Amino acid sequence: MASVTIRADLTAFARTMTRIERQEFHTITRNALLDTGFQTQKKLRTSTYGRAFNTRQKGFKNIITSLGTGRPATPKSGALLKSSVERDLEIVIFDRESKEYMQRHAIGGIKMPTSGSNITIPGRDTVEPKRTGRGIPKRLRASALLSQNKTFRTKVGGQDVIARRVGKDRYPIQVMHILEPTARIKKTFNFYEDSFLNFTRRFPVNFRSNFAQRMRRVLRTRY
Repeated sequence: MASVTIRADLTAFARTMTRIERQEFHTITRNALLDTGFQTQKKLRTSTYGRAFNTRQKGFKNIITSLGTGRPATPKSGALLKSSVERDLEIVIFDRESKEYMQRHAIGGIKMPTSGSNITIPGRDTVEPKRTGRGIPKRLRASALLSQNKTFRTKVGGQDVIARRVGKDRYPIQVMHILEPTARIKKTFNFYEDSFLNFTRRFPVNFRSNFAQRMRRVLRTRY
């Protein structure tokens, strides 16, 4: 699962606070974590995701950059997210569907077949223009295609493929899937790097801003 957890560890700083500051500490930290969480989420959605994937899959980026708390992470929003972040001083950005292939895109690696001796790699005729935010539609996946009369396994230029005849004649054919024993997945999605950099840059700024705002409000109310 692609997930980044940022936990506020400000114990040493809290010891130097005044009594009033300590009373407001959790609220200040909660607000700073929420501000930074939403800023980081926006960064991943508007920049990081677009560099890694086809930007037409617009809804998918919201799934893989969900906000929440807990271990395992649970998606939360609104008042529930606020209360959970204040209680735990933690916010998590994660893929709420825990897609294995997203983890490989984030760190790279080798994909092995889960059953049989080959993995299927979608061909051009499968991916374009039919790919959706949830990947290849079920009707275009290998198992579904092979149940159709016009689809079959063959070799094209020595490469094992799943092909489909376009019409009634033997040719032309469409290459729907390429068959390989393994596939190397390049690291293309800088989920962890961009999350860490944005959070470490923005959190101190947001904490100082929220601290100053909260203290002005409390002192104005009390005195």
